[in-house]
Amino acid sequence: MSEPINEIGPREQGPLSTFRERLEGAAERAHRGCGLSDMLYVERICAEVAGMLEHVPVELREAAREIAYEFGYYDGEEEPYHEPGTCFLTGIDEHCCPCGRHP
Repeated sequence: MSEPINEIGPREQGPLSTFRERLEGAAERAHRGCGLSDMLYVERICAEVAGMLEHVPVELREAAREIAYEFGYYDGEEEPYHEPGTCFLTGIDEHCCPCGRHP
């Protein structure tokens, strides 16, 4: 397991430890059913993390985001790269993608 964040005092490590534990469970749930699609995983983990961050004290949110980044959280600050011919939703080749959005 990762070392605790040193910038945060010992009293505040409790909420971040709890956040990490909840995040591990969220990552397991997000991973189920994703197949080989990392984009689908990111979509699912982001949806869970967004709700979890609301319950983290404001002064700890940046540290909590740093932990979430380790699990694949994406906050939308930069546009993700997609190979031409791949599905934006699943990241799978459009000719093999099961999402039903391709001709």
